[in-house]
Amino acid sequence: MGQEQINRQGQKHIAGLAATVKQLWDKACEHDEIDPTASFVVRGEDNPYWRFYDIALTQYWEARRQYASGGYVGIRIKGK
Repeated sequence: MGQEQINRQGQKHIAGLAATVKQLWDKACEHDEIDPTASFVVRGEDNPYWRFYDIALTQYWEARRQYASGGYVGIRIKGK
């Protein structure tokens, strides 16, 4: 796998995480009856989506950090 292919795969992985974060944000806002474009959001305690949103957002920022520092993002090594 060449460096260009690795970079494209990393970019696709980050884009997928960003889409997941956006979907979870929208679902969480919908659950709490909040406009997802609002400047201020108060999280409902009974909203199951916030937990998953936090996890996805953490994974997204970690992947961006790794990618920016030249690390491999979203790649699995077989046989390890």
